[in-house]
Amino acid sequence: MYSIKAITLLTGLPAETLRAWERRYASITPARSDNGRRLYSQQDMEKLTLLAQLTRNGHTISKIAGLNCEALRDLQRQTQAPHKGSAHPLPDRIIEALLDYRIDRCEQLLKRALVASEPLEYARDILLPALNKVGELWHQEKLSIAQEHMFTCCVNRIVLSMANNLQNASANSPAMLFATPSDEPHECGILLSCLLAAVQQYRCFFLGANLPGKDIVEAIHHLQPDIIVIGLVKTPPEPTTIEQLQIVVAAKEAAASTVWIGGDGARYWHQHSPSPNCELITDIDHFYSKAQQWMLLDKA
Repeated sequence: MYSIKAITLLTGLPAETLRAWERRYASITPARSDNGRRLYSQQDMEKLTLLAQLTRNGHTISKIAGLNCEALRDLQRQTQAPHKGSAHPLPDRIIEALLDYRIDRCEQLLKRALVASEPLEYARDILLPALNKVGELWHQEKLSIAQEHMFTCCVNRIVLSMANNLQNASANSPAMLFATPSDEPHECGILLSCLLAAVQQYRCFFLGANLPGKDIVEAIHHLQPDIIVIGLVKTPPEPTTIEQLQIVVAAKEAAASTVWIGGDGARYWHQHSPSPNCELITDIDHFYSKAQQWMLLDKA
């Protein structure tokens, strides 16, 4: 549970605004401690963060206060979508170069964008659209496996280099571990998350893709991460993947770690077999916000 002081720190909302939103619009109903102090749940905090972001972008609190977190995130994505499309034509240029096997040109464009963009913008508005388009074209057989592999290797090389250069965390900083379980070969999601965690001065341990659960657990025991980030892209996930994920989830209690899962496969699994021991991360913005909140609380 969060105190009102922690909520104001995490959301940037003054205490007076929090109380007004509760009183006038019933945006949330915090619990109360024995001495009457407000206590906010994780869900309360996430909703208030979304409300703060949306009102800063011009939405009226009276119209959105009654929405749940999922509806607020949908609204946030709709608000961002027109801007993204008009601001970044670069992914299309990258795909054009890839179609001509000009991987050197792809790398040049990616590095140029890296210099000109903030890390979150780079991950969300340039890399993700390009990676998604590559996946679509591969499924449509308009790109070869060789082209897809070349592009993925190019992105991995650039992002890991950037993440390593950003790593300047102290030994006392919180740590994140990134992996995907067996039969889940897609690692771009955890790679971009690793980049954004490094930006926020987390200690980052990137294990990569397609690991047996026991090997992830062994790494967890040795590295003692605060947060375990697992990517699931295949939809639905392979039975082996879920089996190995459950091994990791079962071990997280002994390691006192939190498990975050993200990707289309994670969303599918969460809808059909929700686990109270895993927290679903809906998109890259959600990951960035959650990581930011965790770091602020660690420093508080």
